[in-house]
Amino acid sequence: MTRFNHHMLTLARDSRGLTQAQLAEAMSVGQGTLSKYETGVLEAPEEFAHDAGRALGYPPSFFFQPGRPYGFPPFHYRRRKKLSAKALGKIVAEMNIRRMHIEKLSRSFPFSTNRFIPEIDRDEYQGRTKKRVTIDDLAQMLRETWMLPSGPIENVVDLIEENGGIVVPCDFGTDLLDAMSQRTDGLPVLFFVNTASPMDRLRHTLCHELAHMVLHTTDFKEDGEMECEADEFAGAFLVPPDDLRRQLRRFDLPHLANMKAYWKVSMAAIATNAQRHNFITQYQYKNFFIEMSKLGYRKREPNEPPREHPKMLRQMIEFHRKTLDYSDADFSNLLCITPEEFQSLYSFEPQPKPHLRLVN
Repeated sequence: MTRFNHHMLTLARDSRGLTQAQLAEAMSVGQGTLSKYETGVLEAPEEFAHDAGRALGYPPSFFFQPGRPYGFPPFHYRRRKKLSAKALGKIVAEMNIRRMHIEKLSRSFPFSTNRFIPEIDRDEYQGRTKKRVTIDDLAQMLRETWMLPSGPIENVVDLIEENGGIVVPCDFGTDLLDAMSQRTDGLPVLFFVNTASPMDRLRHTLCHELAHMVLHTTDFKEDGEMECEADEFAGAFLVPPDDLRRQLRRFDLPHLANMKAYWKVSMAAIATNAQRHNFITQYQYKNFFIEMSKLGYRKREPNEPPREHPKMLRQMIEFHRKTLDYSDADFSNLLCITPEEFQSLYSFEPQPKPHLRLVN
């Protein structure tokens, strides 16, 4: 018989946002006993799995899954400092559980693309040219590798999934984090996105995460430097600097609103990209954000681009349902979750979004 996996107990508890003391109280067991089960000092009896499952909303099978949770990649360190330990633990747990689901679904699903998200060796690339290779160059290199035409990227989510990634919609329960990414052996690159994030910001954040996957999975730098590089890459990938310079005929809110509608990138990101390339002065940049703050646009801008919906995970579910004849009960057994949670995670209902209008 499969043994109780103590890692899954911690994962389940974190996914519900509970401390060890809170779970012990809910289960009417001593925290010391629970601690020993979580750390593997004691092996939990089978009846404990049933009790824990009732308290946490998981079937007992959840606790007998093999494997272990993964932590954050190092380049997410700065962002995780903003989150409480409970919020961080919940996000990491959801990321791990969704990864485990994709691992199981991928065993029978025929991935059809031969395209992939590359890992760029900057030293090797630098050796091919005499001029200094910049982040802008690397962003342009990826656009060329993926044969993107000039102009805006129509759909970032589709682009990532067409090139071998999977975008996973998640409820992070906070607006402090828009997306996470993870490259693991045997799976496509995974991008976990916060469904509550505005689409203009999410497009940039997805390209920011793409930069980490392309630049930083083997070439580690200081956390702050990696974050700056990822932001610079995202800006240049979405709005190439030459195009930005040509279109930035004037720098004011109405013109940036027009540019936003064309490029599907936030006005804040366009301004930051322009300032980074010295297309505007520091004074213009500062005054722009003062105006944005007065209008209440810093957290969510008006005229949000159309929502981009991931397709790959939906296709995996539909393949199992239509081709392999999976019922909701079969999915629940496969993924070790309740039927209610399966419906909550994989019903793929579009999220409502607020409508704001630009104030002239």
